[in-house]
Amino acid sequence: MIEFLSNFSRRLQSLFKPPEPRYASPLLSKAVKQTLEDIIASPIHNEALFAIALTHRSAIDFLDKEKFVSNERLEFLGDAVLDLVIAEHVYKLYPDFNEGALTKLRSQLVNAKTLAHFAKQFNLGKVLIVSESAEQNGVRESETALADAFEALIGAVYLDSGYDKARTFLETTMLQQTNFAALINSDQNFKSALLEYAQGERLMLPYYFVISEEGPPHKKVFTVGVRLGDEVLGEGTGKSKKTAEQLAAKEAFTKLMARRNPKSEKSNRPVESKSTEGNAAF
Repeated sequence: MIEFLSNFSRRLQSLFKPPEPRYASPLLSKAVKQTLEDIIASPIHNEALFAIALTHRSAIDFLDKEKFVSNERLEFLGDAVLDLVIAEHVYKLYPDFNEGALTKLRSQLVNAKTLAHFAKQFNLGKVLIVSESAEQNGVRESETALADAFEALIGAVYLDSGYDKARTFLETTMLQQTNFAALINSDQNFKSALLEYAQGERLMLPYYFVISEEGPPHKKVFTVGVRLGDEVLGEGTGKSKKTAEQLAAKEAFTKLMARRNPKSEKSNRPVESKSTEGNAAF
């Protein structure tokens, strides 16, 4: 009777035992671990976190779906950490930027194209854990997959070593390599930026005026000035008034930024390049 009750108790416990924990992929080799430690410039304490960070969702197709997980949750966490680090950095770097300008600047860094750019610098695609079919479809070069893996790596660093280490990792891998002045200048609507600045500082609104029109009617060249109050802050020349106004606004906006924050303007002055291809900010 006692033996029967004992067996019955064990069977009952087995029915209500907690689910087995979900594990990371076991494919994190010593070589890959060393590669990751070189990237983050820190020893790895919890290898499982970094194996998860490298596990593309396609890999779950050939792993045990009940026990193994992809990097999607770590990507979610890493995205939040990245947002905070970037926000803190640009907030301190540009004390005169309003909320809209700071948000725009952060969005230029926190996007798939930019994150994939840095992931490629680390050859992160080579160590991703992917399915055979995804491999054949070029997922290791996928901008989305690389950006997701980079964010997941940030999440892993945060959980493994804390916020300060994650911030240091991003400072050395992203922020110190980013030319913020070039980033601000790229695809910037300077008329809008100048208007926002004037409104934020409660200045008189920009006033654009034509200085000269030269050339035949079918090939005119316009020179436009922009004035805030009594001061002419910029001039621009272009084949249309719109282009000339943008160039005038750019000169005025750059001049105002240099006056208000000369240190950051000097340290982040764009580097001239003969090539016009690629992203000038990196």
